[in-house]
Amino acid sequence: MSIRHERKDAMENRQLILQTANQLFHEHGVHSVSMHQIAKTAGIGQATLYRRYAHKGDLCFDVLQHYGSQIIQEITAYLDNHKHESPLDRLSGMLGFWIDAIEANAELIVEMSAKMNINCDNNDANFFISPMYRTIRDQLSELIRESIGDDPVHHPEPELAAHTIICSISPIGYFHIKNEKKYTKEHMKEHYRRLCVLLFKKG
Repeated sequence: MSIRHERKDAMENRQLILQTANQLFHEHGVHSVSMHQIAKTAGIGQATLYRRYAHKGDLCFDVLQHYGSQIIQEITAYLDNHKHESPLDRLSGMLGFWIDAIEANAELIVEMSAKMNINCDNNDANFFISPMYRTIRDQLSELIRESIGDDPVHHPEPELAAHTIICSISPIGYFHIKNEKKYTKEHMKEHYRRLCVLLFKKG
């Protein structure tokens, strides 16, 4: 019984910390919020906070993971509700959700990247083994297969193509080209839509 109670308390503490951090980030900006402020607002000791999160980048990563779960649910619902649309239209819609997520969490992503060693050797922070990556890649691959139909010879392999698209909208690369070219978010969405049409249109 005591083990279950401890696990329940740990889960409730995690939810409290994430909700508090998200609220403070929204109100004051990620960079301005300290771990001390998060602990004080949540009503927990700093030692408790640091036992779960070594630094703010670690906490930002968990906030993003939680947000990622919501994005997966939204994308899944979108695809279910737009089955009548063409694969390319649904593909563009998916990428729109992805771009909105990057734009909404830009500061979180920057803070996380600055504090954490994000690489393929760090499994805790490796996006490419996360449920979000796997789900998005699988959904994109399926839409690409629908788009190319019975003519796969003249098109890229669906899973590789899906992976390439995801990598091309990584936050660092996305904001680099957006800022260099002074594109708006809507411009970026349109450019990716055109790219998908160019790569995956039949005929």
